Amino acid sequence: MSSISQKNIAIVGVGGIGTYILRALVNTNQANVIALTRSTLVHPRHHHFLHLPSHENQQPVPHKTLPPDLSSVPLIEADYTSVPALTAIFKKHNTEIVISTVPTTGLHAQYTLADAAKASGTVQLFVPSEWGLPTAGANHRGEDNHFGTKDAFVAHLRTLGLPYTRFFTGFFFGYLPWLVGIDTNHTVNAIGKGETPFSVTSEEDIGGFVAHVLTTLPSSSPHLKNRCLRLQGDRITMRDLARIYHKPFELVPEGDEVPAKTPEEAAVKTFMQIEADAGMASTGWDRLNEKERGDAGSANQLWEGHVWKRVEDSL
Repeated sequence: MSSISQKNIAIVGVGGIGTYILRALVNTNQANVIALTRSTLVHPRHHHFLHLPSHENQQPVPHKTLPPDLSSVPLIEADYTSVPALTAIFKKHNTEIVISTVPTTGLHAQYTLADAAKASGTVQLFVPSEWGLPTAGANHRGEDNHFGTKDAFVAHLRTLGLPYTRFFTGFFFGYLPWLVGIDTNHTVNAIGKGETPFSVTSEEDIGGFVAHVLTTLPSSSPHLKNRCLRLQGDRITMRDLARIYHKPFELVPEGDEVPAKTPEEAAVKTFMQIEADAGMASTGWDRLNEKERGDAGSANQLWEGHVWKRVEDSL
């Protein structure tokens, strides 16, 4: 796959997976990248977007910085609630692709980002914040969770006529010890029997794949335009994790939650493990029809010659 001319790319959110994607984009030498972070002052009327506590006055948000190796990337503070402000940024930098890595608590800010991207007249492709299990079909099923929220946003992109690419990655490697409760009791704690295979992908491979396809394929490519790309670096079970991590394996009693440090964490761990036990953590899962499609990792072929990391390789 040959390289094409340099792309002007804006990445929104520079924590977590966003840093891996940003670093990989810079390393391609095929992208002019800007990183957007939210303004350091947020008005109370905008808290419903950012899920911040309500106070009388403007509240400071900690100023973000990039890692030293990414210090050459322009870091631009932006008001995620202002379509005109975001539109002006995209126009000024002739942005062709917008990549959103906003966290679950900030998903509603994507509506403003998308409206601005459309209004700019320069953005040809929007990458919504997926970075996890397949969400396609969740909105149609009426799911009142972050899967439904993510899928509903894609419906907004369709309404705008703004092309998109969704990246379904499965669980991140770095997320796995937390998910099974090793951080709490040094044991792999599993819902169900721990025998259902699920998809996992390393953060480095996710960043590298995203950077590769976005810089080597035209934004209008049929491989990208309005597509769901299903990655899979490795396919494992909860029992495999106990073997890989050399930890005891224990089944969580029915009705109990996965051990965690807080009730909120326990609820999230348990919810995600229930998804995995039902087969829904395979990137080949069809959420609408509730069945395995059989195409987990089908997008891997777009990164020809790449050797994908396995969980065992990360230890």
